[in-house]
Amino acid sequence: MSQILTADDIHLWLADLDQPPTPLLELAAILTADEQERAARFRFPEHQARFIAGRGLLRELLGGYLNRPAAALRFSQGSHGKPQLAGEEAAAGLHFNLAHSGHRVLYAVARREVGVDLEETDRSVDDAAIIHRVCGLREWAAFQSVPPAQRQKAFFACWTRKEAIAKALGAGFASEWRTLDVCFQDGEPPDGRTRMRDPSGREWSLMNLLLEPGWIGALAAVGAGWRYQFLSPIELNLYLNRSD
Repeated sequence: MSQILTADDIHLWLADLDQPPTPLLELAAILTADEQERAARFRFPEHQARFIAGRGLLRELLGGYLNRPAAALRFSQGSHGKPQLAGEEAAAGLHFNLAHSGHRVLYAVARREVGVDLEETDRSVDDAAIIHRVCGLREWAAFQSVPPAQRQKAFFACWTRKEAIAKALGAGFASEWRTLDVCFQDGEPPDGRTRMRDPSGREWSLMNLLLEPGWIGALAAVGAGWRYQFLSPIELNLYLNRSD
């Protein structure tokens, strides 16, 4: 099963990192020796298995878009460790990003620069301290006006936006994040999409993603005319030619 990806499309794939034994072995087999060594360095088997699944699924997805064997793909790191295709596939114009939280992973595939984040919200965080560290003065003041009962939801909505646009831009933490004014916007449009310009003047837009209860995501991409599409777990299995 192939997927048509136009210049204005962003495909989102949400997958489970806790794979059954047989698919996990198949995914491990397509990793490079370096990736297998990285997997082996994880102390806990659960974390090792999730790394294998996340990397292997990424290879299979991108291999499908590129019509290339998954094991043949090569990756490099851009700004602040952002993964990107290397070798002959680097000229294909395919961009991707991924985020994982707990047992879930979210992939974004596009023909433009893109960043994505995924967070499990059923956990305790020091939301005020984090917001103060990564937000600008306007955002910090807006967060303080949020009713206490809504602060956790507001925190994760903001954090995922910051993470997604920072990953898309290749921005670092703290001081750079404070300049990314993307949270608690007045007059935000109905689709929740926020626009901004980076230091070079390029326009970006980003929005939160509504997921199942207990999870939240965010998507950021260069430009404003893009559209996104979630591919279902059934479509994921079909795409990877699986029946499980």
